[in-house]
Amino acid sequence: MDKTPWMMIPLRLNLVAFWVVVGLLSGCNQPFDPRGDLEEKPVVFSVLSTDRDVQFVRVERSYMPAGYDPLAYSSENFVSDAAVTISNSGLTMRLTDTTLPRSDTSRFKVPLRAYVISPFRPLYGSSYIIRVESQQRGVASASVSIPPKPFLSIYLAALAVLDRPSEHDSTAEIIFPITLGNGAAGYIGRFFIDYEVLQEGVWVAGRVEVPTGFAIPGFRDFKYVTYGQLKPQPYMNKTAGLYTNQFYNHVLVDVAFKKHASAKIIFDRVVFQLLQADQNLYNYYMVTHSYRDLQSIRLDEPNYSNIEGGVGVVGSYTIDSVTHTLPDFFVFNRH
Repeated sequence: MDKTPWMMIPLRLNLVAFWVVVGLLSGCNQPFDPRGDLEEKPVVFSVLSTDRDVQFVRVERSYMPAGYDPLAYSSENFVSDAAVTISNSGLTMRLTDTTLPRSDTSRFKVPLRAYVISPFRPLYGSSYIIRVESQQRGVASASVSIPPKPFLSIYLAALAVLDRPSEHDSTAEIIFPITLGNGAAGYIGRFFIDYEVLQEGVWVAGRVEVPTGFAIPGFRDFKYVTYGQLKPQPYMNKTAGLYTNQFYNHVLVDVAFKKHASAKIIFDRVVFQLLQADQNLYNYYMVTHSYRDLQSIRLDEPNYSNIEGGVGVVGSYTIDSVTHTLPDFFVFNRH
């Protein structure tokens, strides 16, 4: 039988509680860093494209800012000892390092450094492996597949609208049928008008994009319009770029009678341009943009990477177009 007087039990409990509180208070003196530990990995970024014969691969190291503001970090992070290769079907090509000017030097003052290969244009429907080997950062790699070539055309009934917009109703449709290449995860369609304007005795080329619709439903104001956005692969890879004469005619009037009211101007052609994104580039775009909810506050920032042995993104896109030459008698021309 316990001989402890019943009056001693509360005293023991008080002593235990006291030392628990002391332990908690002493723990508050331990430094807390919400950033966590830095796991140094190579950061690889590259987007291969069929519309240019030069390709770039950026290789940098991960970093930890001194404070809690990552934008305050402005040191050079380029991994200069990397051996970067692009391989396809037994053919391996090594990239060389280069220096590029920065369009924005508000944060990083030094020029941009990257690895480059030229001339090289990836082939439609081909697969490539980008491999990065560094003595300090280890090995990182990623595979990428170029979407196959799409099929583009102009709906025959749209040609009359394109050639004579003033003779057609504003609701007249301009349709560009699209068949995406198998493997394209997403696409963007864009409708351009190319023209030349005489400025100080010299013909200067210009290009303007035709909107897809009004940004605010029921609010018909041309100051608030929308343009082509990245969309997922359609059913059976078939879709179309759909526009109306209302926006086509409005853009022509704006260029001819507002931007260049007193100059000679010739509208040369219309161009429908299609961008196909591979699965990697599409996933990266959707992950980093799908959480932009303007109606709520999010503290998390989603991330996407397809780099084995590192972080970053290696993706690809293709650019193709179909064109239609406008007639010499085009109503908006001023020779």
